[in-house]
Amino acid sequence: MTDFLFSDLPLSATMHKALDAIGYTTPTPVQRSAIPLVSTGRDLMVQSQTGTGKTAAFGIPLIEALGEKPKGIQALVLAPTRELAKQVAEEFTRLASFGDIRSMSIYGGASFEKQVAESRFANIVCGTPGRVLDHLKRGTIKLDKLKMLILDEADEMLNVGFARELEQIMRFVPDDRQTLLFSATIPEDVKRYAKRYMREPEFLSLVEENVAADDVEHIYYMVSGVGRTRDLIRVLKHEQPESAIIFTNTRKDTEIVCRHLKRQGFDAEYLNGEMNQRDRERVMGRAKDKTLRYLVATDIAARGIDIETLSHVVNYVLPESAESYIHRTGRTGRAGHKGVAISLIGPREIGVYYYLKRLYDVALTERTMPTKAEIDLRTEEKRTDTIVQRILDRVGPIEDKALRAQTMRILERDDAIDVVQALLRAFETGPQKAAGFGGLLDDVPKPRHVAPGGRQQTVQNVADRVKTMRGEYRGPATDQAAPAAPVEAPVQVEAAPVAPVAPVAPVDAAPEPAAEAEAPRRRRSRGAPKAESAPVAAAEPEAVEVEAVEAEEPPRRRRRSRSKPEPEVVAPAVEAEPVVEAAPAEEPPRRHRRSRSKLEPEVIAEPAVEAEPAVKAEPVVEAAAEPEEHPLAKVAADGSIRLFVNLGKRDVEDADALRATISDLAGLWPEDILEVDLRGRHSYLRINDEFAEDLIEAVNGESMGRRTVRVEIARE
Repeated sequence: MTDFLFSDLPLSATMHKALDAIGYTTPTPVQRSAIPLVSTGRDLMVQSQTGTGKTAAFGIPLIEALGEKPKGIQALVLAPTRELAKQVAEEFTRLASFGDIRSMSIYGGASFEKQVAESRFANIVCGTPGRVLDHLKRGTIKLDKLKMLILDEADEMLNVGFARELEQIMRFVPDDRQTLLFSATIPEDVKRYAKRYMREPEFLSLVEENVAADDVEHIYYMVSGVGRTRDLIRVLKHEQPESAIIFTNTRKDTEIVCRHLKRQGFDAEYLNGEMNQRDRERVMGRAKDKTLRYLVATDIAARGIDIETLSHVVNYVLPESAESYIHRTGRTGRAGHKGVAISLIGPREIGVYYYLKRLYDVALTERTMPTKAEIDLRTEEKRTDTIVQRILDRVGPIEDKALRAQTMRILERDDAIDVVQALLRAFETGPQKAAGFGGLLDDVPKPRHVAPGGRQQTVQNVADRVKTMRGEYRGPATDQAAPAAPVEAPVQVEAAPVAPVAPVAPVDAAPEPAAEAEAPRRRRSRGAPKAESAPVAAAEPEAVEVEAVEAEEPPRRRRRSRSKPEPEVVAPAVEAEPVVEAAPAEEPPRRHRRSRSKLEPEVIAEPAVEAEPAVKAEPVVEAAAEPEEHPLAKVAADGSIRLFVNLGKRDVEDADALRATISDLAGLWPEDILEVDLRGRHSYLRINDEFAEDLIEAVNGESMGRRTVRVEIARE
């Protein structure tokens, strides 16, 4: 049996030419059945699964009925959303590309004057009820020549939200017209309501037994309802969809879910009715260009959106009606492609779940919430598949039997894993990885490790670090004679008090020159130019020799003692007070403390017994003992309890931002957090006691930037 083609339909040569240009060859079942019936001029209700080509099913006979050169607006298509109205108008433009028929879209958020100018030359108007009614009341468009009225997504158009506007539009529509209704679901109440505007309509259903799309796999995860955003992240990490629409029930939820996805590093945008038209078009452009991975949207915003090869649809919350579930899941599995519909079902959605199974016989498969180990395993499998695909794409197909036999022999060896590991390492670190690196910073010395809290490694910071290193080490180790004086120069600060201890005659003449050279030497140790220390070393060779004999400890160890925290230096300072009295009065006290820390090896050398009292700092340690734990906070009279959060002003902008963050992580409304006390490094929240346990369980362990969030009951 040969396939039924568009060429078998009685269409004009202009229409056949347009269909060939678009690439339409074989009509879908709804197109094959609806096109002949619409051509008869009868009112018609058509029910067909989403993604089966309903727009072309009423668009082709509509353009055929208008003729070659129609005058005025002769067809009106009403759609529930701006995106769908624009999409239908674009489809009409493609079908009428070889004729003289013009179509336009009318919706809110766009220029009213521009729409008025376009309507003067339009033959088909596709618009939303609100903006179409505005034009009709102002008289900028007239429907006195209207021949056909079409309600796309008729179940939504006849809903309570649009019923009042639709009733007013009908006052401007001629009675002698053809009315068409197209939708994936047409419940009985919609049929009864639609008969008010139709004349003996004929009902055409092509859904057979299953209303839902045939090529969609329906699965669901049972969740507690608390911390739903956390569960969503776990499901997405495990399923790893290439692209998905995440449906929410409210506009507020779209923003909350999108913000949480972005915080976790996902590429996501939201779409709802409160956005301006420019942002809506930008988001939809990214979705259709396949540069956006996750689109978070409400039912109305996503009604009729056609995104090719959309792999997944995710129900963040089950919709309130079973019909909405059919329309949501119909966004995937379109035009012969396979799709997956994932739903998070909490205790409150159990009723909708059973109603959906009973009314539309949708087979949903339950899956358990993935664990962290399962998510990690799935991530590694995805990474392995990516590496294998990259290798195959780069090398291409290989048809070499000898090479294949050699490969099999290698895989049979005991060290086959090591061989494959070496090949992968070579692939990852090959020449392709080195390409694009290098530049002006190649010759800049960079430390291998930067301590936590260190400065950012800019060119200036690296240069400062190099200067510091040169000042500490005093040049290369081979130059021992010249740097000897600069290294020991700081010890000379206490040379005058120590002189009586060592009964060496030549030392008496050394203190004065040493004191004169003290200032330049101290600047030398702080990174001053090296030229200042050279004359000092030549002026006092004898003093340098004496100090070299007395100070047997290496210079590096003395530098470490200089960098020790001040509390360790204070204890021995008390014992050294009698020695300090002989020090020169003009020397600052801070420099005395530094010099005393360097003289410790020399002072302790003879009176070793006197240095023992430094150990008597134990009472200070006992005073710093940890206080006893305070009792946990109690439930207040109003049923609230106080919680501690390790997020403060350094982590969030203000109290409202913290409230939004915690409510996102816990799956609560921001209003559920009664009070926020934002501090510098932590905060306190007040929340109803019934939510406290669930909030702690949901939020603890979540990441906030580089921090791990910790919540616990506050202590009084």
